[in-house]
Amino acid sequence: MNMNYNIGTLFSSMNNGNTYSGVNSMGSMLSDYSAIRNGSYGKLLKAYYNNVDNSAVKSTYNNAVKNSNTSTAADSTATIKELQSTTDDLTSSAKDLYTTGSKSVFNKKSVTDENGNTTQQYDTEAIYKSVKSFVDDYNKVIEAADKSADSKVQNSVIGMINYTKMESNMLGKMGITVGSDYQMSIDENTFKKSDMSVAKSMFNGTGSYAYTIATKSAMTNSYADMEASRANTYNKYGNYGSTYNSGSIYNSYF
Repeated sequence: MNMNYNIGTLFSSMNNGNTYSGVNSMGSMLSDYSAIRNGSYGKLLKAYYNNVDNSAVKSTYNNAVKNSNTSTAADSTATIKELQSTTDDLTSSAKDLYTTGSKSVFNKKSVTDENGNTTQQYDTEAIYKSVKSFVDDYNKVIEAADKSADSKVQNSVIGMINYTKMESNMLGKMGITVGSDYQMSIDENTFKKSDMSVAKSMFNGTGSYAYTIATKSAMTNSYADMEASRANTYNKYGNYGSTYNSGSIYNSYF
């Protein structure tokens, strides 16, 4: 770019080869500047636009905002919501299993047989229902993550899958198998006939399989939340969203 040529052209257009014309133009510029400074220019603009029917302009703008894609997220809003919902559910169902103390599903209950003998036994039905919910929620997370293009989400769920594969032998003893699609299935009869103390060792307490899956699920949820914060960086008012730092800096000037 020839900077000297550009500057020369600028001054040439201002003077236009005529001293009187240049002085006249400068006077007009000073007059406009004065109008802007004292506010009269703004009042004129406001009065003009108040009389303009801008409904068509508003409609066009609203449609443009509605249909535009200003997201900086890797995933669609629907995928992000699905990830948030399914990981919340999995974390919750895992917690139901790993919780210890008085609220533990693995607490034994007094059972009296037909002969009047009372023994302490696991509530197999309740444990099965909790594990079945866990398996279902786990599978939903796998399905949701399969739709995600976010590397953090993918890596987090891959870690979950790999950990499950490591524990597949123990899970298999309770009728829980892992398919080629990385989803789990549970056989009700096999599970209920299995040793519930083995199920307890797998699912109950800190450091258990359920606890580890819960932490990985919560981490995936946090990555989904990060994606959600990127999904709407430009709001309906024509400003950058508060979650987008560069946009916030830009907005501060207006």
